Amino acid sequence: MSLIDVNNAVGHVVEMTKTNAAHLDSNGQKGLPVGEDRNGFGNLVADAIGRVSDQQLNADQLFERMITHPDEVEPHDVTIAMARAEMSLNLTKAIVDRAVKAYNDITAMR
Repeated sequence: MSLIDVNNAVGHVVEMTKTNAAHLDSNGQKGLPVGEDRNGFGNLVADAIGRVSDQQLNADQLFERMITHPDEVEPHDVTIAMARAEMSLNLTKAIVDRAVKAYNDITAMR
């Protein structure tokens, strides 16, 4: 069984056969096993953290582009992106702190 189709190999892009649900697809997304709820709490938290990470990366990329190509990026766009990323990170930290505190309170009730 060949995992790589020689006819579809063009340049640096190679289409491969996905043989396991845990493997990542071409978009970097992990396939869900059969019967797993896509809207579960764990997936919700993972998606939220992924969006926070995306905002951080976007702000970093805008900042780098502002330094390397100052005519292409407006400074206020960078400031707004950095403020959004900082606010989402602070909100995430606050939620995690509250969740840890709630867990500690629940375990202390025994």
